[in-house]
Amino acid sequence: MNIDLAAARVPGFRFAGVSAGLKTVPGAKDLGLIVADHPCPATSVNSANKVKAASVYVTIERLRAGRLQAVVANSGCANSFTGKPGLRLAKASCALVARQLGIAPALVVPASTGVIGHLYEFAKFSDGARAAVAALSADSMEDFARAIMTTDTRPKMASTVIRLNGTQVRVAGVAKGVGMISPRMATMLAYVVTDAAATTAQLKRALKLALPFSFNAITVDGDMSTNDSVIVMASGLAKNGAMNRRDTYAFNDAVGGVCAALAAELVRDGEGATKLVTVKVTGARSAADAERCARQISNSPLVKTAFFGCDPNVGRILMAAGSSGAAVESERLVLYIGGVKVAARGALLVDALAAAAAKMREREFDVRLDLKLGRANATILTCDLSYDYVKINAEYTT
Repeated sequence: MNIDLAAARVPGFRFAGVSAGLKTVPGAKDLGLIVADHPCPATSVNSANKVKAASVYVTIERLRAGRLQAVVANSGCANSFTGKPGLRLAKASCALVARQLGIAPALVVPASTGVIGHLYEFAKFSDGARAAVAALSADSMEDFARAIMTTDTRPKMASTVIRLNGTQVRVAGVAKGVGMISPRMATMLAYVVTDAAATTAQLKRALKLALPFSFNAITVDGDMSTNDSVIVMASGLAKNGAMNRRDTYAFNDAVGGVCAALAAELVRDGEGATKLVTVKVTGARSAADAERCARQISNSPLVKTAFFGCDPNVGRILMAAGSSGAAVESERLVLYIGGVKVAARGALLVDALAAAAAKMREREFDVRLDLKLGRANATILTCDLSYDYVKINAEYTT
């Protein structure tokens, strides 16, 4: 399946991204709209953080019905930890957009991202929403992608084309997020739209299958956001008919492929990141052990700073594995960095470290730890921890 990392047209959907003045940078796009031509099947998965943004509460409530027509997202303010005033603001924002579009407020969900603990100015939002409605276009996916960016350095989009029942079907997605990235779900804003004729149940199934290998398999800093959601919508305009087993498999694969591509882009653009590292744990006693071990390695600040310095510090990687709570036996494990074996049988392979360091100077490399205790495995995408990450987050609100 071919994935294109660019904007795409998806029949039945229009997009917009404008500047509403919600960001401190003059002229920066900060308010985006996705609008379907008609109410359509939709589903979402949302942040599991116990401190949730108002937008997440509203999204969860409204998507219980399984139908949606519009998303309005701003990147100037998180509207999180704002209590009842924040909920009123989120619902008023949706109501305003609904009036502009001539649709029911219950068919509109909000999204917010930015600094936690503040409310955005409704007057600025109102002007921006009107401008966004006026700017709606089938060709403006990239404008929307830019409007939801915070510390992202570039917009993130992915799309693919498949055939279902002999009919061409498009699946495309947009995402933002480069910091406060760790799953359980989600840790960014992500939107997938398709013209497939799919039911809400089919969308739920496709998203459920996609998460373990995409948005739930990445980390930048191990911190779970308060704000984020993944939403999938289907316009049905492809008119592909009822999906048989083969079509369902192809559709799930396409949604999963788009989600995985977006997830990888989030990590590649991690705040201050210079490396994309694939951490693979194999030979674990259980799937839970494999994931626990891979995630501990991926989130360790000591390991991530070693990635940044191109330092094949085997001790840091094994320290993280051994402290993960997974079953680990140091006499049995084998560790590879960039395909170079650097530890085995309880000993460091000193002569291999120079070759491993050379591999770590590449933009992308992998770390594979074979525990040799079973058959379970897990893979997590992570990045390094650089000087710029500290600078960005030390000054985030100032």
